[in-house]
Amino acid sequence: MTSLEINTDIAEYGDFIQREQEVVAHIGAVNFEGLNEPVLLSQDLSGGCGGKIWECAEIIVNYFVWKNGQGEGSLFKDKTIIEIGAGTGLVGLAVAKICPDLKQLIITDQIAMMDLMQENTKLNNLGHLVKPKILNWGEEIDQEFLGADVILASDCIYMEEAFIPLIETFFALTTNKNAIIYLMYRKRRNADKRFFQMAKKKFEFTDIMDDPNRDVYTRRGFRLFAVKRKATK
Repeated sequence: MTSLEINTDIAEYGDFIQREQEVVAHIGAVNFEGLNEPVLLSQDLSGGCGGKIWECAEIIVNYFVWKNGQGEGSLFKDKTIIEIGAGTGLVGLAVAKICPDLKQLIITDQIAMMDLMQENTKLNNLGHLVKPKILNWGEEIDQEFLGADVILASDCIYMEEAFIPLIETFFALTTNKNAIIYLMYRKRRNADKRFFQMAKKKFEFTDIMDDPNRDVYTRRGFRLFAVKRKATK
């Protein structure tokens, strides 16, 4: 489980705007049971709601820590990984600590999050392995983002106007036919159904069932999916 040594008691998306002026930057350590060292993390909401730790990130990292300990080898050895909507970069940075033998990990978000992603990468001395980059959903994808083995997407389904750009980005990033998207989702509104209806035209969604914490978080509206692009006919 996760031990947080920083204040993450910030309002959910609905009243984020009203609370934003109350938020100050925090720097602290995030500990995960089974991970030998904490993830050092700065949080700062001045650039947007991505600047804090959201519970989806904690859940998916806990799963990766557990999963990595189940096999004889590293979970993502020699894999190229891209995280979208990274915010603080917690998920990607934790994965780099879990699997230091991965090939490359790119954490991405909009320009407003760039300084925070860079700061947190430096705090964890992971600049040799983790590269913060700008990636705007729905825009043309640079060559450096193509061919990834794994795409990480934690709590990216929250604004209805971003559904189509998000799906387009998933599609553009999965040029590798074996690429897998780990999608950590929290249900917030009925409109989310529209995202899944559209996305399932291009992707296969599989619930990840082996997470020992699954029963706990699914009762609270969280789900973890493995997503793969449908084969073209």
